[in-house]
Amino acid sequence: MKVFGKKCPACGGKNLIDRPTIPRLAALPLVHGYACADCHQQLIYFFPFSISQECRKSCRKRMPSHFLVRINDNAGQYARIQNLSEGGLCFQQQYRAAPFASPRLSIDLYNCHDGSSLEQISAEIVATNEQLLDIAGHRTTTVNYSTRFTHLSQAQRKVLAACLTQHGID
Repeated sequence: MKVFGKKCPACGGKNLIDRPTIPRLAALPLVHGYACADCHQQLIYFFPFSISQECRKSCRKRMPSHFLVRINDNAGQYARIQNLSEGGLCFQQQYRAAPFASPRLSIDLYNCHDGSSLEQISAEIVATNEQLLDIAGHRTTTVNYSTRFTHLSQAQRKVLAACLTQHGID
C-alpha cells in the first residue's frame, strides 16, 4: 500500500519512528525507513510517497469461517480469523469491542466444527487497520489486528503446521 506524503499507509498517522533502511535502498537519496508509533506498520518514505513494507516470512492462508481466535486478556473475547501463518495471524473485531490493555496477548485458536483448539499462544500486535464494511445494507466498522507469534513451543508449531496443511485455503 502507498500514500502521498510522509505518513503511515495503514492508519494515516504522522507519528513515525526512525528505523534502519533496507541496505539495497540505503544508497538512494531521500529514502528513509520508519515505523508508525501508533499501529507499528513498517514503511519506507521515498519522497514524496510512503510505502508499507511487508515483514511476513511465512505464507499466510485463509481459514474457514468456523475457526475463531479467543483473546484471553480481554474477558475472553472471540474474533474471526482473517488469515493464519506459522508466524502469526490476522483477526477481525467489531469497532465497539473493548480495546486491548497491551500489544502483547495470550490467544487460543478454536475449530468450532470438531472442538479442537490450540491454547495459550503468546502473540504481539504489530499493526492495526480500520475497515468500513457494508453488510446487507448496514454499514459497520471493523478493526483488523495483525499479530505475530512470540514464543511458540515445538508442540504448538507442529499442531499449527498440521492445522494449516489440513484446513488452510491458499
